[in-house]
Amino acid sequence: MRIACVATGWYPESPGGLEKYVYGMTQELLRAGDALDLFVTGKPRLNDACAHAYSIGIPGEPLWKRMLDARLTFAKSFREPYDVVNLHFAMNALPLIPFIRHSVPRVVHFHGPWAAESRAEGGSAISAAVKEALERFVYRRADQYIVLSTAFKDLLAGYGVAPSRINVVPMGIDTSFFRPTHDRRAVREELGWPVDATVFFSARRLINRVGLLELLRAVRIVRDTYSNVVVKIAGKGPLRGELETTIARLGLDDCVELMGFVSEDDLVRCYQAADVTVLPTQSLEGFGTIISESLACGTPVIVTPIGGMPEAVESLAPELITRSAASEDIAARMIGVLDATVPLPSNVACRIYAVERFDWRIVYANVRSVFVRSQS
Repeated sequence: MRIACVATGWYPESPGGLEKYVYGMTQELLRAGDALDLFVTGKPRLNDACAHAYSIGIPGEPLWKRMLDARLTFAKSFREPYDVVNLHFAMNALPLIPFIRHSVPRVVHFHGPWAAESRAEGGSAISAAVKEALERFVYRRADQYIVLSTAFKDLLAGYGVAPSRINVVPMGIDTSFFRPTHDRRAVREELGWPVDATVFFSARRLINRVGLLELLRAVRIVRDTYSNVVVKIAGKGPLRGELETTIARLGLDDCVELMGFVSEDDLVRCYQAADVTVLPTQSLEGFGTIISESLACGTPVIVTPIGGMPEAVESLAPELITRSAASEDIAARMIGVLDATVPLPSNVACRIYAVERFDWRIVYANVRSVFVRSQS
């Protein structure tokens, strides 16, 4: 099968969840012997004879220039015929639309509502309206759709897409990379983490909707009863200053660390070293990449009942889902872990669950079946 894929940035140059997904899918696609033309921003590199990678702009440049660069790249390098065109981000796909023949099947990966996310982070109403119009224009022109959860299937249907054409395929990860450790204490010592404390971990972009301020308020509640608790938060973003202020105001300097950006190797070590991972998301979470990564490392994950996150863990342990996204309910689950009233799945159970559901070989087989279906 010959596939053209249009996404955002290229991992690991851009380490976001969407970029990780496209990278993992690309590697599995090439292992399966398919041919690929990849179009992303930045400077992608593919070391494979059956793949070509093209830059459609440089992140950070003005939008008009990126759109012009994308159009020029597509005009020069979008080489029909393709069996499938796979679109991952509406804005980058827009300049491609005039170059796709109507007879070529299109599969859209819907990773999230761009316009709604903009509103959630305080974007202007005009900007959000433009983004939504662009999304609708691109998404309605596909033959098949892939989402990570039933929650996002329902959301995508709100764009006017027929539910019968929306396929739920969960997040894929490299389970040979995200794997458990045989010696958690040694990993903690390597990271400089306390070996005798209960460690909660979260890896998030530091923005409002992911709930890190609510997590800090939850930690304050937990610390009123349990002192031997440590919270490690990896990630960077515009909310860092407010998080630092809140940590100081709540008197959590001795137990909460903002780690900043961590490499993928260190991210694995963080999952391995933690007792529990926490996702305190408040809105618009299609799946939560760190759920599958943490479970593959043998570490259970507490999630709020937002978007697709409950779907990702309920078959393993419904007790991991908080009653609401409020800080009091996040704290209640954390306290339940500490006093053993919330039963945690074993490291082995977490690992098996992740491998059976989220390994890329399984996920890509389902993705490819959607590609095939789009041709009929």
